Amino acid sequence: MQNLIINEGYKKGVDLFYGAQDERIFTKNKKYIDLSMCAGSILLGHNHKVFKKSIAKFISKKISNIAAPNISAKIFAKNIKRVVPNSEKIIFCNSGTEAVIKSLRLARAINNKKKIALVTGGWHGSVDQLLYKTNKKLKPVKLSSGLPEETYKNLILIPYNNFKKSEAILKKNRKNISCLIIEPIQACLPYENVGKYLKFLEIFCKKNNIILIFDEMITGLRTNCSSVQNYFNIKPDLSTFGKCFGAGLPIGIISISKSVTRKINKINPKVFFGGTFSGNSIVTFVGNEVLNYIIKNKKKIFKKINTNSKYLQAELNKFFVSNNLDLKIYRFHSMLRLVYTKNSIKDRASRDFLELKKNKLISKFKDYIKNKNIYIPSSGIMFQSYSHEKKDIDYIIKEFKKGSLKIFKK
Repeated sequence: MQNLIINEGYKKGVDLFYGAQDERIFTKNKKYIDLSMCAGSILLGHNHKVFKKSIAKFISKKISNIAAPNISAKIFAKNIKRVVPNSEKIIFCNSGTEAVIKSLRLARAINNKKKIALVTGGWHGSVDQLLYKTNKKLKPVKLSSGLPEETYKNLILIPYNNFKKSEAILKKNRKNISCLIIEPIQACLPYENVGKYLKFLEIFCKKNNIILIFDEMITGLRTNCSSVQNYFNIKPDLSTFGKCFGAGLPIGIISISKSVTRKINKINPKVFFGGTFSGNSIVTFVGNEVLNYIIKNKKKIFKKINTNSKYLQAELNKFFVSNNLDLKIYRFHSMLRLVYTKNSIKDRASRDFLELKKNKLISKFKDYIKNKNIYIPSSGIMFQSYSHEKKDIDYIIKEFKKGSLKIFKK
């Protein structure tokens, strides 16, 4: 978690990144293989030719940024619906955090209830209502100072991928819950075997007039040119997207389903969605140009990205097992995470508990990897891009093997 006042990247003695190209980012003296890809938002690679051409095209057309409804936003919204078919309406925002804030506002306006059911382990940006983690008793614990008391009172936590406890808590509070928000595939543990749990939440929410919100900020578009909801055939009421859809530029998106659109048309609530740069011309123009390229080339793009990711996971996990190392790589498509235990885990709480005593070793390992010119973000979430080549993956595997033996072998 970043320092509340000063971003950790600006602390004295910390190298600052100033540029990037393809799969690498640069400091003043070094080039790193980037496993962050701008927190997962860059799918093709840094400064990809399509991104640069779209910027040049935007300038040549003399479009400029317009704080008003514009044709670029209309075209982009229509295109997004091609890859997220559950979308009836699209609302553009300035960021993922803003999209989440406005989706919560819309949910309350529709059913006039206050409580929010938050599935544990997810991350929904810098949103006051959701800046909490859980303790052992599933009670909210603040992640920040300055949170209003009412946010705590209106929050109900349910455990990720735990049918029995989730159902019991939801049944007890169902009359007062406005919405349930979940990061369906969590970056803290990109664990694929959650389809049945997501379907359970969909059915429960539909039966009990609870707005189901999928936060697919990371998985949107990155999941085979579509989404987790499409992958598991789930139809949430509202969805939030961003990251890859912005092609490296800041964006937030709210997708509204047909059923919720009908409710909105019926009750006609007055909900504010405005923002100076919401749906601005440059982001929607560039985003649409890059999206068109991804749609046109999706087979080769996602075959390469997913193949590289699967190969990295398989080779390292095989090595960890053969050397009896207490480590494991988890993966969902091109999102990966090294977890510092081989024990079976299914949520963030169990991961954190088993990693707790290894903090010093984990820090040493991360330092080792960085010294080998591989950049892993402080969050620990690793992403592949279309610009990562097989030789990059082989080098990452080699250094992860050497580092893990050096630091974790007993």
